[in-house]
Amino acid sequence: MSNRIPFPTFNISLGQAVSIVKTGLDDESIPYKTRALAIDHVAHMETHNSVTKDELVAALRWLFDHYDFEED
Repeated sequence: MSNRIPFPTFNISLGQAVSIVKTGLDDESIPYKTRALAIDHVAHMETHNSVTKDELVAALRWLFDHYDFEED
């Protein structure tokens, strides 16, 4: 089974979301919206046993590198 998500889907399972956060944030074949949705899914998990602290920090960094959170 491939870890890749076929384009153009933005609806991903929790398992796919965890996989993206763990290894797919730099995968240009995965749309930005899908990667952001993956981070959102992982952030809302009841427990985070399957994701390391380093992976969560990398996901936060990815968000801040790719999105502008500044108000005009």
